[in-house]
Amino acid sequence: MMPTYTSSSPSPRRRAVAGLLGIYLGAFGAHRFYLGYTAMGIAQILAAILLAKATYGAVFLWGIVEGTLIVLGAQPFRTDADGRELR
Repeated sequence: MMPTYTSSSPSPRRRAVAGLLGIYLGAFGAHRFYLGYTAMGIAQILAAILLAKATYGAVFLWGIVEGTLIVLGAQPFRTDADGRELR
């Protein structure tokens, strides 16, 4: 049985950790796995493997941009997969 959370309970996950994972390991979806978005993390791993050579490594910018947005607190990256606010 999955635990239930209220929207007022904060996430145990930290915004700084998620942001740094995005900046340094974001092309491999590390920040997505950390936040609980497993399917998107897998998609990022596949994109990094399949598109890295074709895009001359530009796919790695995806993680850097998302990591920066997480650290800055952009609207789409304020909560984890359970909808709880990052600390």
